[in-house]
Amino acid sequence: MKLRKSIETDILVIGSGIAGVCAAISAAREGKSVLLTSSANIFSGSTFYPGTWGFGLVGPDGEEDTDELLETIRTVGSGMIDEKVARAFVEGLNSSVDELESLGVELMKPSENAKGEKEYIPCFDHKHRRWRGLTKKNLLGSLPLILEEREVKILPFFQMTELAMNDGRVSGAIGVLNKKDPVYIASKAVILAAGGLGGLYKRRLTTDDVDATGTAAAMRAGANAVNLEFMQIMLGFVRPSFKTIYNEKTFFASRFTDRNGSDFIEKYLPEGLTEQEVLDARSLHGPFSSETISRYLDIAFAKEMEKGETDGLVLRYDLERLNAGSEFVKEYFRWLKEEKGVSAEEEIILAPFMHASNGGIEIDENARTSVPGLFACGECTGGMHGADRIGGLSTANGIVFGFKAGRSAAGYTGNTGLVEEAELDVFSIANAKEKLEALRAVMYRDAFLARSRESLERVRDFIGSMELEKGRSSTLLEYLDSNRLLSTVEMAKSCIEAMDLRKESRGSHYREDYPEKDESIGALIIVRLENGEPKAAYMGGTE
Repeated sequence: MKLRKSIETDILVIGSGIAGVCAAISAAREGKSVLLTSSANIFSGSTFYPGTWGFGLVGPDGEEDTDELLETIRTVGSGMIDEKVARAFVEGLNSSVDELESLGVELMKPSENAKGEKEYIPCFDHKHRRWRGLTKKNLLGSLPLILEEREVKILPFFQMTELAMNDGRVSGAIGVLNKKDPVYIASKAVILAAGGLGGLYKRRLTTDDVDATGTAAAMRAGANAVNLEFMQIMLGFVRPSFKTIYNEKTFFASRFTDRNGSDFIEKYLPEGLTEQEVLDARSLHGPFSSETISRYLDIAFAKEMEKGETDGLVLRYDLERLNAGSEFVKEYFRWLKEEKGVSAEEEIILAPFMHASNGGIEIDENARTSVPGLFACGECTGGMHGADRIGGLSTANGIVFGFKAGRSAAGYTGNTGLVEEAELDVFSIANAKEKLEALRAVMYRDAFLARSRESLERVRDFIGSMELEKGRSSTLLEYLDSNRLLSTVEMAKSCIEAMDLRKESRGSHYREDYPEKDESIGALIIVRLENGEPKAAYMGGTE
């Protein structure tokens, strides 16, 4: 289907979380016309996820802390970082967060009495940093006016399905508006801020608009992906208040049992290690990591759920210990009661959930991809984080590289023109919705917390058995469902290739058949499409 341009703009931003918003503001400040789009409401994605109270932002505690923070990112990431990208990230942290605040976004700060509390030490970190808090309430109270003042146009409910290409460069995006109108948006540059890969999994602590379509479209356009095997897996609520994030700072007062009330964690501990030692270690970080003794808690969860074929396990709080908690913990439970109607006194059912991607589209230190005209920022990118990620740096990543992407895209647009037409291939895959949910269930079972060659082969076999033949679509709704399925299949295969190639356990990547880290494996894994199929290789081409 030939589409003539319906809308034109200098810079098209796809995704309206904190990364996309910062990119739009930054590009508009350079005097460019900017269109900010979202597949759902504007102000969506992980930034505005309703299952958490807000986000912490950390940065160097003074100039002298810059190199130390970079070294800590390198250590926590187990060496799996792009050095140039990570340095640009750290050096831009404080100034970018200050820039956001100067625009009128109110940020939280610890009270004078609470500055030294250990709860303000970020996940996986070992010291206090400069800490700021970002809440959805404060963002929604300021961002609409900021965008309006800078004349950023907005377009909600535009579901991008493909990047438009012309002579090897990106010339806009093709998609469906309001689920019924095919649209080609012509632009001189595209900034992708479409979020991570939560949509690959059955259980995910993301909104439903955070799926794989943006990253898949970028890879089809020729972009590389990096660190796809590294992702954050966290405990979340199954009941009550489904998909609420469990706060790791409360592990000290938590007791976990199976559905019959029996303790289970100790069954999975090596001799000499106590459950309380594991809980104390696990309280230092929200996401799972294979690199400390805390791993035994998450492995116990995964194994017990697999054995019991249950949807979750039981949490009950020790109220006496909990009441002695810090300001940070009290703030969490205030939010939990007011926003979610959940009190610390009741039984809570938990399960592991996909939370966030540590890897994604490969970018350079200025948010440029390898595809001319395509820039990327936020959770859909990789390189600034490694095998594990310090808490407070995911949202900060969106702010830093969002501002960078906007400036870089603005600088690129001077030498390009608009392309009048683009081609939309409207297709249909039978029973796409049902197939997508089946794939997500298989990914959750076999390519999630505990991986092995055998489990990854089961995913490959399942995908190989799927009927993915393209037919002619009678409606654009069928096309959207089919495109989402195909994009999820492509990204699932890409992740599987990276997970299989890394035959060791490192950070958030845990291989049951290779449970230890292999220090001889010191390179990042790049995934690219070759003849439509993902191929994984260690950076530099080594195997």
